[in-house]
Amino acid sequence: MKVIDKPLIVGGNQLGVFQAYIDIEPELTVTPDTPKMSRVLPAPFFYEKRLFFYLINRIEPGGKPGFPNGGFEVRDEGGALRSYDLDQVIIHPQVIKHKKTLDKMMRRAEKEQKKRERQRKKSTKPDKPSSGKRGRPALDPAVKAARDAEKTARAARSGGKRGRPASGVLKPQTPKVTSGKRGRPTLTPEAISQRVSARAATRARSGGKRGRPKSARR
Repeated sequence: MKVIDKPLIVGGNQLGVFQAYIDIEPELTVTPDTPKMSRVLPAPFFYEKRLFFYLINRIEPGGKPGFPNGGFEVRDEGGALRSYDLDQVIIHPQVIKHKKTLDKMMRRAEKEQKKRERQRKKSTKPDKPSSGKRGRPALDPAVKAARDAEKTARAARSGGKRGRPASGVLKPQTPKVTSGKRGRPTLTPEAISQRVSARAATRARSGGKRGRPKSARR
């Protein structure tokens, strides 16, 4: 079953469209045996979950003036009487627990809810004032003239060169004194003598053995 738009033709002119059903499942079809005041669902309100409509009368083609092709008389929850064509009304899926149709209604209702939320957020967002032109707005002529004059003055001071100008003052250069040799400097005789003495004292304490001495405890 699907909900489609059908052309609304009056006096040979199309004035718009209206919603109707096609490929209605037999269990959802409103037949002459369907009890009065059964809950039904008109096609224009297929995705409205909170509205209630009740069957008043099914009219066969030619059975009543004003209904040459037949139709339905339906009463809404406010008590107003509405008229629909034979292909515009089905038994409400909730009455027979028609899961396939109920799922379809739920998915569409969720989709419509998200759409309304997006539209609400968009409508509450303030619009930025726009001149209708893209890009950076043009400078005021006075500001532009001042910028051009400042640029010309800078060029005259720098002689057309970019960057910080040279100071013209030479800094004294201190020559670095080196021995001409690479690597660690040679030890002095005093340092060599101290290292030899320290090494001899260590050897005397250890008896010439390397490593930690054994403990006397067992």
